[in-house]
Amino acid sequence: MSEICFASKSWRSGAAWFNQQLVQAIAEAGATVTYVAPLSLPVEREPRHPGVRRLVVPRERMEGNWLARRFASLLRMAAGLVSTLAERRRTSTFIFSIPEPLVTSLPLFALLRLSGAQVILVVHDAEPHRWSLPLWLRPLERTALAAAYHLASRLVCLTQSNQAALQERFGVPAKKIAVIAHGAFLMPPLAPLQRNRRLLALGSIRRNKHIVEVIEAVLRSRQAGLAVTLTIAGEPQDRRYLADCVAAAEGSDAITILPHFIPDGDIPGLLEASDALVLAYDHFASQSGVAVLAALAGRPVIATRSGGLDDLFDRGLAGCEISPSPTPQAIAAAITAFFDRPVEQWRLESEVARHRFAQALAWAPIGAAYVRLARLDSARKRGLVADA
Repeated sequence: MSEICFASKSWRSGAAWFNQQLVQAIAEAGATVTYVAPLSLPVEREPRHPGVRRLVVPRERMEGNWLARRFASLLRMAAGLVSTLAERRRTSTFIFSIPEPLVTSLPLFALLRLSGAQVILVVHDAEPHRWSLPLWLRPLERTALAAAYHLASRLVCLTQSNQAALQERFGVPAKKIAVIAHGAFLMPPLAPLQRNRRLLALGSIRRNKHIVEVIEAVLRSRQAGLAVTLTIAGEPQDRRYLADCVAAAEGSDAITILPHFIPDGDIPGLLEASDALVLAYDHFASQSGVAVLAALAGRPVIATRSGGLDDLFDRGLAGCEISPSPTPQAIAAAITAFFDRPVEQWRLESEVARHRFAQALAWAPIGAAYVRLARLDSARKRGLVADA
């Protein structure tokens, strides 16, 4: 028997790091966990605890022809569905984080709830960064997403702004939502912050990060005499937007674009070479794993206060703020303000932030919070405690 079944489709990058460390933390908090997900990349990130039972499902294919990739994804979805349903014999509490697409998740949630199980859904984003269906089918997809939120027994958000988005956009009652922070990613020690005049935009390349505007801001800064460079590193979510980024950077040797998945081993070097990470987010309610990574790496940010970034600035994240509308002019102004301050000051503030976030976002209390939530919901179902 396992007390909790934890299921996800993620196996690499920040979303998978979150899941892997959360499963480990839940087990360390005293719960037994069955973890249903593809094998982690790199495999060293797999949870290592005697309280974790592992069910590995196939990974999707990231390369190859369309038919082969589609078949691999369908195989992963089917294996995840069957494996998770089979765990109903062992447990009555299920936690989902980055679940399979709604076409699979909705019937799975419904079957689990009909069987009397508890379904806890970790909501990283109230609305997806990129919708799956075309615009004319958007109401259908939105309805399906709302159904998933209302089918779940409990929702967990990583930020207050995401909780507000669930309430305002989907009518989810506040008592159904718990807010539990995003934990701190494990980072190897990096060299102290230097003044290399290098900026980094790390993570998936998508429109709401305003990468084109960041490129234009860097080019403006260079025209004004600030010899700053920019590296953009991450997988594109939209090939057309990637083309826009390439076009904006055309002809400049100050912009480097690495449009692919960044392996774990390459991330410390990118961070170490950078003065700051640029996070010009907009229309964003979730937590920024990249910002958490920057804080733990002892690197400041040049960022908006959108979504979870607002929470992180309030907690002491080191950095310069971009005005709420991340235009090239606003981003360039924030870049100038950043480099106007001495590097020694940023080094000190970043070190203070690193220690603060390592303590505030420690995984032990986060894992314990998930265990308390799961046990409380289970006790309510059995009538042992009154519903709040």
